[in-house]
Amino acid sequence: MPENSTDAITPTAVAEWMLSVIQEQGELTQNNAFYEINKRFGSNFTSISNSGSPSVGKSVLTAFRKISDDVVIWERSDKKWRKREFYDAPGRQQH
Repeated sequence: MPENSTDAITPTAVAEWMLSVIQEQGELTQNNAFYEINKRFGSNFTSISNSGSPSVGKSVLTAFRKISDDVVIWERSDKKWRKREFYDAPGRQQH
């Protein structure tokens, strides 16, 4: 399937792509996720927040949490997802 064909792409497929990037590169910033998802999967999987920030769509984030909950954390200060390390506090979000 061509990367720009969105007919059969699901939020889970986009979430799986996000997880694969983090597994390969160790992290994925929100901005990079936004631009790459738009390019690869289409703008229906991203949005612009009320404050004007690019963000990943809610359906993708829901699917992403389900498949990555134990292995990925969100660093709020850097606006990125990264692999969980032994020193991270419990929970998804880190400060």
